[in-house]
Amino acid sequence: MFTIIHIITKLELGGAQQILLNTIRRLDREKFKNLLITGTEGLLVEDAKEIPNLKIYSIPEFIREVNPVKDFLAFFKVYRILKLTSVHRHPVIVHTHGSKGGVIGRSAARLAGIKIIIHTIHGFAFHNFQNRLLKTFYVLVEKSCAKISTKLIAASFATKEKGLKAGIGKSRLYKVIYESTPIEDFLRIEVAIKKKKRELGLDTEKKVVGTICCFKPQKAPLDFIKVAKRVSDNFDDVQFVIVGDGMLRNKIERLVEDLKIEERVRLLGWRRDVAEIIPIFDIFVLTSLWEGLPLVFAQVMCQKKPIVATAVDGTKEAVIDRVNGFLAEPHDIDGITDKVLLLLRNGKLSKKMGENGKKTVWKFDIDNMVNQIEKLYCEQIRHSW
Repeated sequence: MFTIIHIITKLELGGAQQILLNTIRRLDREKFKNLLITGTEGLLVEDAKEIPNLKIYSIPEFIREVNPVKDFLAFFKVYRILKLTSVHRHPVIVHTHGSKGGVIGRSAARLAGIKIIIHTIHGFAFHNFQNRLLKTFYVLVEKSCAKISTKLIAASFATKEKGLKAGIGKSRLYKVIYESTPIEDFLRIEVAIKKKKRELGLDTEKKVVGTICCFKPQKAPLDFIKVAKRVSDNFDDVQFVIVGDGMLRNKIERLVEDLKIEERVRLLGWRRDVAEIIPIFDIFVLTSLWEGLPLVFAQVMCQKKPIVATAVDGTKEAVIDRVNGFLAEPHDIDGITDKVLLLLRNGKLSKKMGENGKKTVWKFDIDNMVNQIEKLYCEQIRHSW
């Protein structure tokens, strides 16, 4: 029996968190015992508590925001848990997720003498839209942590290349495993479209352009609102749905008001019925500035929805331009608008792109991902013990 200690800062309703919990649920219980170290907040905390035989260590100081005092306390508590848990009579693997969870978790694991330290890069904290000093700092931190990592799991080939270009580890340190979702679950979803629209306060006869994202700078949700305005000015029978919440909510609400499109846009907040909302979309849009590999793409492809997204990082490995959707450059409001309008006006093209997406979605299936992770665990144990 191998012990896998998973570490992530916060169980919010995000892709990395959903992937982690789905992985824990599916790991072979005859081979792996799972422990989870995380913060005390997040919409998925209760979901984690419902996973059978999962021991959870909750640390109040484990937060996403930078806070030197709380970060030090979190590091000390993680170290103490790892030191007490790592009984050397059987193999222990520490598997960290997220930028901050990766830094604190890997550092604590190294100090605790853990032999196998694996980190999943869902997306690097550095990007081209931040000031050079901050980007340099994040790169240096990732370089240091790579040196104490046994293996880095990259969410996409683009994520691996981004790390190598920044000088983070060598190629042999990386293993690309696509971030994935339970495909069968999303394929089985059946929704009465008009009924669901009425439930959400939408016009049953108008088309829906939707997005699902956290309201943070990375996702550029204000760009989605700008696109909504321009599309609305050129196409009457359309409405816009945003599922998500976060730090930019007030700015989003103000922009919707300033552009006078309150009647067109619905902000739904975080929802647990996302799988039932996706079927009401006619087009899915994601305006991110950088990404690892958005989990939502596979979920949308299951429901045969065409995608318009920004051509960043791993996005280009899921959305194939002019095949299952369209790609545009970040902040290209005109380009995104034109592609949304083309799909709204051309039902045949929209349907074909949606069908193309469904044909390729299986490479993002959760069972394939978990099988690869299990294989990686076993390989590292053979090499280290």
